[in-house]
Amino acid sequence: MFSHASCWCWAIRSVNTKPVKQIALIAALSLFALAQAFPARALELDSIETEHLRLIYQAPAQSYLAPYIVRSFENSMAMQKKLFGYEPREKTTVLLTDFSDYGNASATALPRNTVMTEVSPASLSFETFTSIERLQTFMNHELVHIVNSDQTTEADRRWRGLLFGKANPVARHPESLLYSRLTTPRLNAPRWYFEGTAVFVETWMAGGIGRAQGAYDEMVFRSMVHDDAHFYGRLGLVSEGVSTDFKEGANYYLYGTRFIS
Repeated sequence: MFSHASCWCWAIRSVNTKPVKQIALIAALSLFALAQAFPARALELDSIETEHLRLIYQAPAQSYLAPYIVRSFENSMAMQKKLFGYEPREKTTVLLTDFSDYGNASATALPRNTVMTEVSPASLSFETFTSIERLQTFMNHELVHIVNSDQTTEADRRWRGLLFGKANPVARHPESLLYSRLTTPRLNAPRWYFEGTAVFVETWMAGGIGRAQGAYDEMVFRSMVHDDAHFYGRLGLVSEGVSTDFKEGANYYLYGTRFIS
């Protein structure tokens, strides 16, 4: 095996091709030498738990983010409890991922309260995303989804006790739709309602910085009026409207934010 120094000397002495090829070869050998000198550490899953949160992340790559995510979550949860009177009956699992170059997040209350957060920076190309720090905004936005889905009445709690928790619909068992309806009835609301509510609340929690106060949707709707374009109703929005926009799901946010605001 060549040593790192001998690789450099061999590349400089023996390559008699064009300068561009020489540079490319030397660069490749340099990367190889660095990879050997600094072997990558294996990523392991680590976790932090608080009263309301179970955070799962990749260590050591995301260890620096973990305390900030915990604080962002707890700040948002405190506001959700104050605003909606929400009392969580289980911990919310937040899973940090870094599998793409586009920051995003999603949330579900079935079968457990779970938030998936992509920590990459948000792309602003063809985007209406105006916010404060993105990870804090993700926590504010996604926890509204959790509250909307998981908030219970006395009847909901009774059914969850009888059915041993929240029922997740399964295609092979159509009756599970009924069980889901009984345990998490508000999860059956249209998506424009969920997204509009979350966008409105995230903007309010950020002191007015957010999509509910942005100019993009105003521009879109004014342009539609000017061009005599078709406006979708509530049923058309959840059927045709979300399949015809240039970016999948954008109409959920545009219409939903305007309706809720």
